[in-house]
Amino acid sequence: ADFDNERIQDIDIVGLTQTDYVKAFSGESIRINEGDYLYMFMPIDEVLPEYILAEGFVIKNPYEFKPYKWCCKIIGELEYIKEYELRFNKS
Repeated sequence: ADFDNERIQDIDIVGLTQTDYVKAFSGESIRINEGDYLYMFMPIDEVLPEYILAEGFVIKNPYEFKPYKWCCKIIGELEYIKEYELRFNKS
C-alpha cells in the first residue's frame, strides 16, 4: 500500500486495489474479501529493506470519485518495521 498517495480523503482509509487481489509480502497474489484483516507494508528505502507497516480491515471503496474496488480501514498508527520487530522480538 502507498500510505502517502492512497489516503484519499480520510487519514485512516487507504486505497488497495481495483480487483479482488493484492500482493503479499512474498509476492504472491492473495484474494481479499470485505472484512478481511490485513497487514500492509510500504517500502521507504529503495536500497535498504526498510518498511512502514499498518494493519486494518478490508472495506468497500467509500469514494465515488476513485476507481478502487477495495480500501483498508487502518487500525492504530503507521509503524516502522524496526519498532514492530522490537515489540514482538523481546528476549
